[in-house]
Amino acid sequence: MEPGQVGGVVDSLKNSGINRHDMIISSFDEAKFKSMNADAIDNHISATVKTEQDDPGRLKSFLESLNELNHDSGIVVFVKAARHKAQEVKSVMEQSGAIEIKIDDDKD
Repeated sequence: MEPGQVGGVVDSLKNSGINRHDMIISSFDEAKFKSMNADAIDNHISATVKTEQDDPGRLKSFLESLNELNHDSGIVVFVKAARHKAQEVKSVMEQSGAIEIKIDDDKD
């Protein structure tokens, strides 16, 4: 996603009932992600991640999902949502200009 699209997608997700604390937003930066991964392993949240929640497990999920991305630049928006909201979130992301959308069907 391009930087100028982030505000719109966040607003649209919030309007669809997703809380801001269920989103992680970051620029795609491999060195920063390696540092964040080390922080997640040490069980604390890195200040370089824009998030309103403090769950190291969610940060680990975010970092693991990055390994499967095909692009190497832009803004990453990670959304934790109930399974029944997945298609709505996907639709909002597509309408907001997301280049790549990954839906994690993990039941944890």
